[in-house]
Amino acid sequence: MKLQRINDERLVIKNLQNIRLVYVIQTLGIVGLLGFDAMMSGVSSLKDNPLWFLLIASTILLVFLSIKPSDERLTFKNLQIIRVAFVIQLLGIIGLLGYDLVTKGVDKMYVNPLWLVFTLSTLILVFLSMNISVDYEDGKKSAGKGLAISLTVLGLIAISVGFFTIYLNNTATIIDGLLMGGILFICGFISFVYLYRLRKSKEDM
Repeated sequence: MKLQRINDERLVIKNLQNIRLVYVIQTLGIVGLLGFDAMMSGVSSLKDNPLWFLLIASTILLVFLSIKPSDERLTFKNLQIIRVAFVIQLLGIIGLLGYDLVTKGVDKMYVNPLWLVFTLSTLILVFLSMNISVDYEDGKKSAGKGLAISLTVLGLIAISVGFFTIYLNNTATIIDGLLMGGILFICGFISFVYLYRLRKSKEDM
């Protein structure tokens, strides 16, 4: 899928609305993790949790920069401000996960519930962005041909990943290779089928 700058104002607003939705989901995830930490370790433990400072920083920024929307221009401005708060929050999450990766290793990073919040919000944003990308395409692409090419390339990549998983890791088995390649193929398959359905719906309009 070709990446290109979106100049259509309607699609720009739609993209900002998608970011607002993901920002809300991401914030709820952070609040949920902080609430769980407070229940398990007490409210006083929040002051030592870096997520608390991340939440406060992004919320204060949003409050001070927000404008009460009274017309379409101000609504657009509000969406742009939410995008800034979302980026700050996202960079904070990446920083905390990166710190876990450096100090505790990749296994500890994966078991951090913040990794789930990051993965979920990123996946939602990617799927919502697909809709906008399809709307912005010139309409000359064949949905069926695009799906066939994408699945062929995906299959080759999945096979390569499975092969190198076994070849480069002496402890890995054939099952490990099949598992890695299979997970990659399934995730890509879902994305490409969703993209195909979007393009097909556009063709049928």
